Amino acid sequence: MLVLALDTAVPCASVVLAEDDREVAAWRADTHEDLCRRLAPQLPAVLSEGGRTFADLELVAVGLGPGSFTALRVGLATAKAVALARGVPLVGVSSLAAMVWRVRDRISGLACPMLDAKRGEAYAAVYRAERDGVEPVAQEFAAAPADLAKRLLEHPGPLILFGQVDRLPTEEIARLMGGRASVWRDEIIAPDALAIAQLGRRRFAASGPDDPASLRPIYVRMSYAEEHRNLDLGLR
Repeated sequence: MLVLALDTAVPCASVVLAEDDREVAAWRADTHEDLCRRLAPQLPAVLSEGGRTFADLELVAVGLGPGSFTALRVGLATAKAVALARGVPLVGVSSLAAMVWRVRDRISGLACPMLDAKRGEAYAAVYRAERDGVEPVAQEFAAAPADLAKRLLEHPGPLILFGQVDRLPTEEIARLMGGRASVWRDEIIAPDALAIAQLGRRRFAASGPDDPASLRPIYVRMSYAEEHRNLDLGLR
């Protein structure tokens, strides 16, 4: 199956063309505030690099976050545009689940992927990695270190913290958990479109496509504008 996948949860955005689980062509770049200008042109460029066209696509997969509110909207809107314009099925994948997928052969047991959510918080979730999938144990949330540790302690057994460990107080979180957690520092792990493609293909095989009209990013807290203007725009 030929899959075009996108992830824009973190500043290093990625677009991957994958055939089954093999990366055929890719674009990865630190986009900061010019994602909207740079993302769309990369889709035909990646397809061209892989010797394919939009007509060859069999699936579009997109990372849903959590992550930057604006970047996630840009990524999802771009994926929806391709899927609807070309009549290709679309699936959304948690960007945190994709992080676990990337390290499933290197860690075991319960895993907590973590991304810097700014404002002194981390995006996190709890998963159990399996041979051909990722089993969710606790859904995505955002929390400060003390609250995050408290929520993780609800899950029995040892737990591995990993992800953007260079940007987050992971040692403090592990200490607050009283030795129940360890920090995996072998590599800084962030979401990537290849993992989105691989998980997306499995999701599609198991459950079919998502409805583009109802597919939304994973927002686990209010945006900055909502908090400071006392609004609820219904984004979550």
